[in-house]
Amino acid sequence: MKIFFDSKLILLLIILLALILRVYKLDTIPASLNPDEAALGYTSFSFLRSLGDEHGKFLPLSLQSFGDWKLPVYSYITTIPVALFGLNEFSTRFVSALSGVIGVLLIYFIGLLLFKKRGIAYLSSFFYALSPWGIYFSRGAYEVNLATTIFLAGLLTFIKYILSDKKNEKILIFSSLLFGLTLFTQHNYIIFTPFFVLSLVIIFRKAIRKNKSSFITAGIFVFFIIASYFSITVGGSNKISTLVVFNDKNIIYERAEKLRGDNANKNKFLERILHTKYLVGFYQIGQNYLNSFSPSFLFDKGGEKLVHNLGYFGNFYLFDALLFFVGFSLLFWNREKSLMVFLPWLFLAPIASAVTRDSPNSTRLFTIMPLFVLIASYGAYQILLFFKKRSIRSFVAKAALIFLFFLNVIYFIDAYFVHLNTQRIRFWRYGYREAVYLTQSYPGYNVVMRGPENFPYIYFLFYEKYDPLKFRKEAVYYPPTSEGFYYVKSFGRYQFVDKIDYSNAAQNTIYIDDTRLDDKNHSIFLPSGEPILGYYAKEDKR
Repeated sequence: MKIFFDSKLILLLIILLALILRVYKLDTIPASLNPDEAALGYTSFSFLRSLGDEHGKFLPLSLQSFGDWKLPVYSYITTIPVALFGLNEFSTRFVSALSGVIGVLLIYFIGLLLFKKRGIAYLSSFFYALSPWGIYFSRGAYEVNLATTIFLAGLLTFIKYILSDKKNEKILIFSSLLFGLTLFTQHNYIIFTPFFVLSLVIIFRKAIRKNKSSFITAGIFVFFIIASYFSITVGGSNKISTLVVFNDKNIIYERAEKLRGDNANKNKFLERILHTKYLVGFYQIGQNYLNSFSPSFLFDKGGEKLVHNLGYFGNFYLFDALLFFVGFSLLFWNREKSLMVFLPWLFLAPIASAVTRDSPNSTRLFTIMPLFVLIASYGAYQILLFFKKRSIRSFVAKAALIFLFFLNVIYFIDAYFVHLNTQRIRFWRYGYREAVYLTQSYPGYNVVMRGPENFPYIYFLFYEKYDPLKFRKEAVYYPPTSEGFYYVKSFGRYQFVDKIDYSNAAQNTIYIDDTRLDDKNHSIFLPSGEPILGYYAKEDKR
């Protein structure tokens, strides 16, 4: 064990493995950008051209985008790869991929500081590099992947400060800055980071008091909190309100209104208490919270959003269930000091997902992934120690466990790198890029496309590298929806409609329609061979 874990070459090989798994065919697997990815990439392009987002807001703290009010850090950082490589799939995803690789290094040092055992640190980085959740979210332009890496950097510097004999005030200030930056990177952290940092301050208050600049550090972090909440209030407060459980009409009806309106012989006093919006809302939040730890979510199918998982593979390997159980049990049995960090992390991370209606959500629960990796690594290390004796029985047991683990890994690698583009790519809006390329063959034609609710306009902006200043002048929007989304009606030669009337088809116009799939000669096909979009071009025959 000691000989195996003493070589620093292992960490380099693990990082190389993480890099390969995150960068290999990054531009083609997945084979399409989803709308959010295209929006983030185009926003970076817009910043480079005009210092404003697609709506013309100058260096904003919150991006209106589709009306979902994205946070800006990912797009700001992505200006660098877009400037270097141009606006394309690789440059848009590069920051997320790099974040995943950096996360492997950060989790190594966190594991080393918390457990003081290089073996656990190596296992932590190895499991992080191979994590299905980590690989999946590193290969798409996911803000939460970047936010988690920034969070890990903040946590690492905080732990380093707490464990060092000489309390370097600059390290604590830097930790505060990193934690604060997560508040402008992904919405989960607006809820999670303040509570988590508060718990760390309470737990380690004695060490923090020794810092002469603790008030400055606290002031910096409070400033980030106030600024982040202000940006939400100005921007997306309406959008966020539509996501919370208390405003979900289906939940309120099923749990309250349906019972309140039936003809049962009920007690009026109890009815006023039990069948209310807020009681059933909190009940649903509790249920959502528990579902965050459900075996189905963790090891079987992942979350509800189709674009965030493979559908038939969990966020963790099935083998990880054993490592979690062993690791979590022995953390308590051995009374590890790391529990002072792990427990608040564990209890607070699911809150952002639990209060929303589409829970459990793989994006909002991604915050918990590094924690589970650390716990699994501790469990794996203890299992290896248990079988450290040189005997045939120990050798067979270790070989069997290693074989089962790598069988899980190979199954995921095959599912993702071989089958994703045929099984799941339709949920990434595959065909919209091909539609843009198709219209480029008809430069003098107007373009009419069905389905403004799918945000097809962003693909035309992205792949045409459309001038942001020109778009802002030309863009016509539909009235905002009840959920706060803004659908583009038209700009330039492009128009996006709810339904196409082919009986009144205009000349010199190409129509693209996801409901017109009967003509195989005029269709765009998925990699599986199934038609996904149909098109019709009416020429001027004069």
